[in-house]
Amino acid sequence: MPTERWLVTGASGQLGSQVVRQLGGDAAGPTVLALAGQQEVGTTGVEVRRVDLRDADALRTCVAAFRPTHLVHLGAMSAVADCYSRPDEAHVVNTVATQVLAEAAEDVGARFIYSSTDMVFGGDAAPYREADLPNPLSHYGRTKAAAERVLIGMDGGLVVRIPLLCGLPCNGRETTFAKQIAALRNGQALRLFTDEFRTPVWLADAARAIIGLARSALTGVIHIAGPERLSRYELLARGARLLGIASPNLIGISRLDVPAPEPRPADLSLDGSRFAQLFPKLAPEPLRAAVFGVP
Repeated sequence: MPTERWLVTGASGQLGSQVVRQLGGDAAGPTVLALAGQQEVGTTGVEVRRVDLRDADALRTCVAAFRPTHLVHLGAMSAVADCYSRPDEAHVVNTVATQVLAEAAEDVGARFIYSSTDMVFGGDAAPYREADLPNPLSHYGRTKAAAERVLIGMDGGLVVRIPLLCGLPCNGRETTFAKQIAALRNGQALRLFTDEFRTPVWLADAARAIIGLARSALTGVIHIAGPERLSRYELLARGARLLGIASPNLIGISRLDVPAPEPRPADLSLDGSRFAQLFPKLAPEPLRAAVFGVP
């Protein structure tokens, strides 16, 4: 059996760094090429290339030269506010780059996995199944939904919709979640939505699922979802309990209390039952202490 060759975009992101870490420790010994921005990937012994997702020619050249067996596209412009303020750039990074990479993967016969989001939905008809029609409320969600449409009809590809991710990145990146955990430990006040719901998944569980899906023959669309529907407030309250913090400084607020240029979806809970049935050993578990940095 030929050695697997994995090309992972977004390798310095919170999910990408975890996928690279798990592939790097895989006993099967796959060859990994990590495409990253300016931040570190966090795993030694892995080849890293700095490639801008806005550079279509560089992306095509990289795929053609490396000839991956698996191309896992996790890179994105994911900050909702940035996508709103820079819509053209968001379109290029999130939609155009996805098409470029999917076509390049098809050219070399690579398995293509695309990481999408629960934010392709509108938040008024949860829990969402794979067959439900996207209805995004944000420009970010629209660029991701457009990328999904690009992949329809292409051979060998899989769209994986992923919810809110929890956990500490492998490269020490200061994500929103990492900052919230630090604030929780330090007793700082955290204002958290009580009326915005997701089905959060631990980073390590999401990465394991992505790798397993890439090694499967599944095509189309699949949801990875945690088994619990939680608000932002409930998520950090859970973290406080697991960290042994008796009186966390949590302040519950409504998502409607904070002005925003785009509406915030109320409930983006995903139905992950199909994934759990097809891949029971990879199904995400309830959030546990390790998610919050507890050994």
